Amino acid sequence: MGVENQIRAESECLSSSEIDELWKLFSAIHTIWGNDTACRVEDMASRWREFIELKVSETPSYLKRYTAACDLLSDLRASHGDGLYQYLLVDGELHRQSDPGLVNLKRNVIDEFILVYVSSGGFRSFGGKNYTGFVSGSRFRSQRTYRTYEDA
Repeated sequence: MGVENQIRAESECLSSSEIDELWKLFSAIHTIWGNDTACRVEDMASRWREFIELKVSETPSYLKRYTAACDLLSDLRASHGDGLYQYLLVDGELHRQSDPGLVNLKRNVIDEFILVYVSSGGFRSFGGKNYTGFVSGSRFRSQRTYRTYEDA
């Protein structure tokens, strides 16, 4: 890798404080909606980091979006304090905002983090299980079948 490309690659990274800020947001999703007995957010950390690295390094890059999101999160923390994540993840106010920065934060960061959380194992917090059978249902008789022959 040439020096020019190496400098460019180093400049196209999130700082450790920005990564920490984004991780706090991801962890807040687990804190508010998750369940520590079903899954642990720490177990999702490596998959989340890979997701962030891909979003920053691939085209289109989310670097500017994530940097702007971190700046906005800092500003929002100053105005909302401890209620920041309640405002972002639970209250309906964010959906009614017209501020482009907040809309970008919601659509491109928060919503995608929720998808990553659910697909990385967070579905277990809601009682989800891996599918263990075919169309007729589970191969384990302890679980009720989805549909019987008579229902069809």
